[in-house]
This record gives sequence, C-alpha cells and structure tokens, in this order.
Amino acid sequence: MGRKFLSLWADSLRQSWPAYLAVLVLFAIGIAAGSLSVQRLQAEQAQELSIYLDQFMAQAGLIEVDSVKALQDVLYSDITVILAVYLLGLTVIGIPVILGIIFTRGFVLGYTVCFLAMEKSLQGIILACAAVLPQNIILVPALIMAGVASLSFAVLLARRFNNSKVVIWPNFVAYSGLILIVLVFSAAAGLVEVYFTPWLVKLAANYMF
Repeated sequence: MGRKFLSLWADSLRQSWPAYLAVLVLFAIGIAAGSLSVQRLQAEQAQELSIYLDQFMAQAGLIEVDSVKALQDVLYSDITVILAVYLLGLTVIGIPVILGIIFTRGFVLGYTVCFLAMEKSLQGIILACAAVLPQNIILVPALIMAGVASLSFAVLLARRFNNSKVVIWPNFVAYSGLILIVLVFSAAAGLVEVYFTPWLVKLAANYMF
C-alpha cells in the first residue's frame, strides 16, 4: 500500500506540479504565519499557555485515554476535512476554500511547534516530536495530495465551461479513487495519533518531569 501511494504521488507530481507548487507554497506560508503569531503573543498569553502546558505534562503520565472514543473523534475530524476538500473540488468556487484549509493546517502546525520550541527549548522540541510529528508524517502528505487533486479537478471543471470537449468522467473516477486512498492514510494517521502518540508523550513527560 505504501509503495502504491508513493507511485501515485509521483505520477500526480509529474502531471500536476503547478498545483503542487501552489499548495506547498501556501502550506509553507501557513507554517511561517503560525510561527510569527507565536512571536507576537503577549507576555500574559504566553505565560498562561506555558502554565497550562506544564500542568498537562505533569499529569500526562497518569492520564488514561478511552482509545475507542478518542479514535472515533480523531477519525471524524480528519475524515471530515478530507471529505470537505473532496466536495470542494467538485465546485469551481471551492478553490479558495481548499487553499484556506491547506493554509490553516500549516498555520496550526507552525504555531504549535514554534510555541513548544520557544517556551521549552530542547524539551519543547522533544515534545513536538512526540506529540505532533508521528501522525503528521502521514496526514500532511495525504492532505497535500488531496488538496492538489481537488484543486486540479476544480480547474478542470473551470476549463470545461470554455471547452465542452474536456473529458470529465475518467478524471472524476481517478479523483475519487485517489481520495479513497487518502482516506485510508488519514485513518492510519488517526491510529498512530491514538495508539502510538500518547505513549511517546508519556515518555516525553517522564523526561521533562
């Protein structure tokens, strides 16, 4: 499955590199904007977030999570985003919203990692690697691929308005199939977040406290 995903991604990259460039640049801008927002936090806000983080990490080793409920919540959240991107790709007017979703995901990621690194230095970097990195290694590439596929299909629909000879159906089937694969990897990211990430966070908490 992993090799097939990489093969599909390589084929998609060759065919849709302008869309990839646009999505990756916007994602990077989102990360940069999130990082800058942390630096502009007021001292009181930063202190409150830092205290909350310390309290959470002090108790992280003792927290018991309902894995089934947590998995349902995570899958619902991630799958909802992917399906929203898919449905937006079926409309030309959905292009700005697709780009907004990609930007927002980058913003949240940049904000989280930058805050942890700035407030906790090495400990924050370790915590970011434990709490943020594992699931996002899978989820971010999947979301980027979904965003590119949606953006490309929406542009194809726009071309269809001016040229009735543009073929839609085969591209729709390929688009839908790719989104199904993305959903599988999104589910895999959810499993990592629920069953693997908490274990890493407990290890990080034991190191920090």
